[in-house]
Amino acid sequence: MATFVIDYFELPTTATSTSTDFFGKAFGWGNKAYGPGYSEITEAGVLGGLSSDTSDGPGLPVIGIRTDNIAEAVASIEQAGGTVTVQPYPYPGGHRFFFREPGGSQLLVYCPSE
Repeated sequence: MATFVIDYFELPTTATSTSTDFFGKAFGWGNKAYGPGYSEITEAGVLGGLSSDTSDGPGLPVIGIRTDNIAEAVASIEQAGGTVTVQPYPYPGGHRFFFREPGGSQLLVYCPSE
């Protein structure tokens, strides 16, 4: 059976570098840029990111659930009554997808390629 662990968050931003600077100054968090629209948050105690790309996400803060099996995650979510809102797709570092649980919250599931 696949494993599922909440260990990632992603915050929307309209200005990735401005937000990166803010979190660095306010909390001492570092960053690793993956292009102009995404920056990984480092040194926050949990994986995190800042994204200005709203094409693949809800444009709201989102919780990420790490899995070791994307296909099993999709099946498990759908069998439990959830709805996949963005089908699995590759991103730098693995694959991920977005889903909505029956109460309306949107989350993402990701599987790192490591």
